[in-house]
Amino acid sequence: MAIPLEDHAIHSRRNAVAAVVTVLVLTLLSGFAWRVYHYASLIQSGELTEADLVFTQRYTASEAIASAPISEGEFDVVTSDDPSLGSENAALTIVEFADFGCPYSREESFVVRSMAALFGDRVRIVYRDFPILELHPEALVASEAAECAAEQGRFWEYHDKLYANQTDHSDDALIRYATELNLNAGEFKRCLSSNRNLREIDEDYADGVEAGVRGTPTFFFNGIRIPGAIPEDTFMKLIERFTVSS
Repeated sequence: MAIPLEDHAIHSRRNAVAAVVTVLVLTLLSGFAWRVYHYASLIQSGELTEADLVFTQRYTASEAIASAPISEGEFDVVTSDDPSLGSENAALTIVEFADFGCPYSREESFVVRSMAALFGDRVRIVYRDFPILELHPEALVASEAAECAAEQGRFWEYHDKLYANQTDHSDDALIRYATELNLNAGEFKRCLSSNRNLREIDEDYADGVEAGVRGTPTFFFNGIRIPGAIPEDTFMKLIERFTVSS
Protein backbone atom coordinates (compact mmCIF):
# COMPACT_ATOMS: atom_id res chain seq x y z
CA MET A 1 0.00 0.00 0.00
CA ALA A 2 1.48 3.35 -1.02
CA ILE A 3 2.10 5.98 1.63
CA PRO A 4 0.13 9.20 0.95
CA LEU A 5 2.32 12.09 -0.15
CA GLU A 6 1.18 14.24 2.79
CA ASP A 7 2.11 11.53 5.32
CA HIS A 8 5.39 10.98 3.55
CA ALA A 9 6.19 14.71 3.78
CA ILE A 10 5.35 14.80 7.48
CA HIS A 11 7.52 11.72 8.07
CA SER A 12 10.39 13.31 6.17
CA ARG A 13 10.12 16.56 8.15
CA ARG A 14 10.15 14.63 11.40
CA ASN A 15 13.25 12.74 10.35
CA ALA A 16 14.93 16.00 9.37
CA VAL A 17 14.06 17.65 12.70
CA ALA A 18 15.29 14.58 14.58
CA ALA A 19 18.56 14.69 12.68
CA VAL A 20 19.06 18.39 13.44
CA VAL A 21 18.31 17.86 17.13
CA THR A 22 20.74 14.94 17.24
CA VAL A 23 23.49 17.04 15.67
CA LEU A 24 22.84 19.91 18.11
CA VAL A 25 22.91 17.59 21.11
CA LEU A 26 26.13 15.96 19.95
CA THR A 27 27.66 19.38 19.33
CA LEU A 28 26.72 20.61 22.79
CA LEU A 29 27.96 17.42 24.42
CA SER A 30 31.25 17.53 22.53
CA GLY A 31 31.69 21.20 23.48
CA PHE A 32 30.94 20.45 27.11
CA ALA A 33 33.32 17.46 27.08
CA TRP A 34 36.04 19.66 25.59
CA ARG A 35 35.54 22.28 28.33
CA VAL A 36 35.67 19.60 31.04
CA TYR A 37 38.86 18.18 29.54
CA HIS A 38 40.33 21.66 29.10
CA TYR A 39 39.70 22.71 32.71
CA ALA A 40 40.80 19.33 34.05
CA SER A 41 44.08 19.71 32.19
CA LEU A 42 44.57 23.22 33.60
CA ILE A 43 43.88 22.00 37.14
CA GLN A 44 46.24 19.06 36.74
CA SER A 45 48.99 21.33 35.45
CA GLY A 46 48.42 23.81 38.28
CA GLU A 47 47.45 26.64 35.93
CA LEU A 48 43.92 26.74 37.30
CA THR A 49 43.00 26.42 40.96
CA GLU A 50 39.76 25.45 42.60
CA ALA A 51 39.32 29.09 43.61
CA ASP A 52 39.43 30.08 39.94
CA LEU A 53 36.65 27.66 39.09
CA VAL A 54 34.22 29.23 41.54
CA PHE A 55 35.00 32.68 40.16
CA THR A 56 31.73 32.67 38.23
CA GLN A 57 29.81 32.79 41.50
CA ARG A 58 28.42 36.20 42.42
CA TYR A 59 30.72 36.76 45.40
CA THR A 60 34.02 35.35 46.58
CA ALA A 61 35.19 33.96 49.90
CA SER A 62 36.27 37.49 50.83
CA GLU A 63 34.36 37.21 54.11
CA ALA A 64 36.78 34.50 55.24
CA ILE A 65 39.77 36.62 54.21
CA ALA A 66 38.37 39.52 56.22
CA SER A 67 38.67 37.49 59.43
CA ALA A 68 41.85 35.55 58.63
CA PRO A 69 45.35 36.52 59.80
CA ILE A 70 46.93 39.05 57.47
CA SER A 71 49.94 37.69 55.62
CA GLU A 72 52.42 39.42 53.36
CA GLY A 73 51.07 40.08 49.89
CA GLU A 74 52.29 37.82 47.13
CA PHE A 75 51.79 40.12 44.14
CA ASP A 76 53.27 43.54 43.42
CA VAL A 77 50.75 45.07 41.01
CA VAL A 78 50.92 48.69 42.21
CA THR A 79 51.84 51.24 39.57
CA SER A 80 52.47 54.97 39.63
CA ASP A 81 50.96 55.75 36.21
CA ASP A 82 47.46 54.35 36.70
CA PRO A 83 44.51 56.38 38.04
CA SER A 84 44.20 56.30 41.81
CA LEU A 85 42.28 57.73 44.74
CA GLY A 86 43.69 58.41 48.19
CA SER A 87 47.19 58.95 49.49
CA GLU A 88 50.28 57.19 48.16
CA ASN A 89 51.30 56.85 51.82
CA ALA A 90 48.11 55.03 52.82
CA ALA A 91 48.44 51.95 55.01
CA LEU A 92 46.36 49.97 52.51
CA THR A 93 46.64 50.00 48.74
CA ILE A 94 43.86 48.31 46.81
CA VAL A 95 44.47 47.56 43.14
CA GLU A 96 41.39 46.73 41.11
CA PHE A 97 41.53 45.01 37.72
CA ALA A 98 38.22 45.75 36.01
CA ASP A 99 36.41 45.72 32.69
CA PHE A 100 34.12 48.61 31.70
CA GLY A 101 31.82 46.12 29.95
CA CYS A 102 31.54 43.70 32.88
CA PRO A 103 28.30 43.89 34.91
CA TYR A 104 30.08 42.81 38.08
CA SER A 105 32.73 45.49 37.59
CA ARG A 106 29.90 47.98 37.17
CA GLU A 107 28.24 46.84 40.38
CA GLU A 108 31.53 46.98 42.24
CA SER A 109 32.36 50.46 40.90
CA PHE A 110 29.72 51.96 43.20
CA VAL A 111 31.17 50.08 46.18
CA VAL A 112 34.69 51.25 45.37
CA ARG A 113 33.62 54.88 45.06
CA SER A 114 31.73 54.63 48.34
CA MET A 115 34.74 53.16 50.15
CA ALA A 116 37.06 55.81 48.72
CA ALA A 117 34.78 58.58 50.01
CA LEU A 118 34.37 56.91 53.40
CA PHE A 119 38.02 56.12 54.14
CA GLY A 120 39.73 58.99 52.33
CA ASP A 121 43.52 59.02 52.58
CA ARG A 122 43.56 55.96 54.83
CA VAL A 123 43.23 53.87 51.67
CA ARG A 124 44.70 54.18 48.18
CA ILE A 125 42.68 52.65 45.34
CA VAL A 126 44.35 52.04 41.97
CA TYR A 127 42.36 51.22 38.83
CA ARG A 128 43.87 48.96 36.18
CA ASP A 129 42.32 47.84 32.91
CA PHE A 130 41.45 44.23 32.17
CA PRO A 131 39.13 44.30 29.13
CA ILE A 132 37.84 40.83 28.26
CA LEU A 133 37.06 41.28 24.59
CA GLU A 134 35.61 37.81 24.13
CA LEU A 135 32.77 38.81 26.43
CA HIS A 136 32.68 42.59 26.02
CA PRO A 137 33.84 43.68 22.54
CA GLU A 138 33.58 47.42 23.33
CA ALA A 139 35.56 47.20 26.57
CA LEU A 140 38.88 48.05 24.94
CA VAL A 141 37.74 51.29 23.32
CA ALA A 142 36.01 52.22 26.59
CA SER A 143 39.33 51.76 28.40
CA GLU A 144 41.04 53.90 25.77
CA ALA A 145 38.43 56.62 26.24
CA ALA A 146 38.91 56.55 30.01
CA GLU A 147 42.66 56.95 29.51
CA CYS A 148 42.00 59.93 27.25
CA ALA A 149 39.82 61.45 29.98
CA ALA A 150 42.63 60.80 32.45
CA GLU A 151 44.96 62.90 30.29
CA GLN A 152 42.60 65.80 31.01
CA GLY A 153 42.45 64.98 34.72
CA ARG A 154 38.91 63.58 34.65
CA PHE A 155 39.39 59.82 34.79
CA TRP A 156 37.10 59.09 37.73
CA GLU A 157 34.24 61.21 36.44
CA TYR A 158 34.53 59.45 33.08
CA HIS A 159 34.83 56.10 34.85
CA ASP A 160 31.47 56.80 36.49
CA LYS A 161 29.93 57.78 33.15
CA LEU A 162 31.07 54.56 31.50
CA TYR A 163 29.62 52.35 34.22
CA ALA A 164 26.41 54.37 34.46
CA ASN A 165 25.93 53.96 30.69
CA GLN A 166 27.35 50.48 30.27
CA THR A 167 24.99 49.50 27.48
CA ASP A 168 26.33 52.17 25.12
CA HIS A 169 30.08 52.42 24.57
CA SER A 170 29.88 53.32 20.90
CA ASP A 171 32.31 55.91 19.55
CA ASP A 172 29.58 58.55 19.39
CA ALA A 173 28.55 57.85 22.97
CA LEU A 174 32.15 58.01 24.23
CA ILE A 175 32.58 61.44 22.65
CA ARG A 176 29.22 62.57 24.04
CA TYR A 177 30.23 61.59 27.57
CA ALA A 178 33.42 63.63 27.19
CA THR A 179 31.36 66.65 26.06
CA GLU A 180 28.97 66.23 29.00
CA LEU A 181 31.97 66.39 31.34
CA ASN A 182 33.22 69.55 29.61
CA LEU A 183 36.40 67.92 28.37
CA ASN A 184 38.25 69.42 25.43
CA ALA A 185 36.33 67.54 22.74
CA GLY A 186 38.91 68.10 19.99
CA GLU A 187 41.78 66.79 22.09
CA PHE A 188 39.67 63.88 23.33
CA LYS A 189 38.82 62.85 19.74
CA ARG A 190 42.47 63.09 18.68
CA CYS A 191 43.52 60.99 21.64
CA LEU A 192 40.87 58.35 20.99
CA SER A 193 41.61 58.06 17.26
CA SER A 194 45.38 57.83 17.86
CA ASN A 195 45.12 54.66 19.98
CA ARG A 196 48.09 56.00 21.93
CA ASN A 197 46.95 54.40 25.19
CA LEU A 198 46.77 50.84 23.86
CA ARG A 199 50.22 50.01 25.20
CA GLU A 200 49.25 51.15 28.70
CA ILE A 201 46.12 48.99 28.60
CA ASP A 202 48.08 46.02 27.25
CA GLU A 203 50.55 46.36 30.11
CA ASP A 204 47.71 46.37 32.63
CA TYR A 205 46.25 43.25 31.07
CA ALA A 206 49.60 41.45 30.95
CA ASP A 207 50.35 42.30 34.59
CA GLY A 208 46.92 41.02 35.55
CA VAL A 209 47.41 37.72 33.77
CA GLU A 210 50.83 37.29 35.37
CA ALA A 211 49.30 37.94 38.81
CA GLY A 212 46.58 35.34 38.27
CA VAL A 213 43.67 37.53 37.23
CA ARG A 214 41.15 35.33 35.42
CA GLY A 215 38.06 37.52 35.47
CA THR A 216 36.72 40.87 36.62
CA PRO A 217 36.67 42.43 39.02
CA THR A 218 39.77 41.14 40.80
CA PHE A 219 41.25 43.02 43.75
CA PHE A 220 44.66 43.03 45.41
CA PHE A 221 44.68 44.21 49.02
CA ASN A 222 48.33 45.04 49.76
CA GLY A 223 49.27 42.37 47.23
CA ILE A 224 46.81 39.70 48.39
CA ARG A 225 44.58 38.61 45.53
CA ILE A 226 40.81 38.56 46.10
CA PRO A 227 38.89 37.57 42.94
CA GLY A 228 35.29 38.49 42.27
CA ALA A 229 32.76 41.07 43.39
CA ILE A 230 32.89 41.93 47.09
CA PRO A 231 29.74 42.98 48.99
CA GLU A 232 29.97 46.45 50.51
CA ASP A 233 29.87 45.28 54.14
CA THR A 234 32.61 42.74 53.48
CA PHE A 235 34.66 45.34 51.61
CA MET A 236 34.47 47.56 54.67
CA LYS A 237 35.54 44.71 56.96
CA LEU A 238 38.50 43.98 54.70
CA ILE A 239 39.65 47.60 54.77
CA GLU A 240 39.34 47.77 58.53
CA ARG A 241 41.15 44.46 58.89
CA PHE A 242 44.08 45.54 56.75
CA THR A 243 44.38 49.04 58.19
CA VAL A 244 44.20 47.83 61.80
CA SER A 245 46.93 45.25 61.16
CA SER A 246 49.30 47.81 59.65
